[in-house]
Amino acid sequence: MSFKKNFISNSIFLGWLGIIPFVLSSLLVIAKNQYTLEIKIIGLLYASVILSFLGAVHWGYLLKSEKSESFLWFWGIFTSLLAWLSLIIIVFFKNFYLSSIFLTMGFIAALIIDSKSFLEYRWYLNLRVKLTFFAILCTLLNGFLG
Repeated sequence: MSFKKNFISNSIFLGWLGIIPFVLSSLLVIAKNQYTLEIKIIGLLYASVILSFLGAVHWGYLLKSEKSESFLWFWGIFTSLLAWLSLIIIVFFKNFYLSSIFLTMGFIAALIIDSKSFLEYRWYLNLRVKLTFFAILCTLLNGFLG
């Protein structure tokens, strides 16, 4: 198998592994048990970590390509700030709805920006659409159920 095919296969596999905490936390929230509140929080915490990661992808890309696209440098940190804000909303205001909406908006914006930034990586964009669907669905379930 060529390096490129192996690289893409591994990336796809790891991307889907990253969905497991989303799906698992949502299924446990749907099941309603004595730990539903904690599981909701853990699911939304994971969503904030992943949103931060999606911004960091741009920093890695820009560092490797040595491009100086100011907006993408800003975007790379904005996702972390939005994720941090969603955590503040959970901790101080106990508002899971608003937190999940902010995270969802971040996932949608990240997908739109990635679709413009990574046109040459069709396989990645195809994967991102699928992963983003599950991330959004589970984030909203964790924010609104229970």
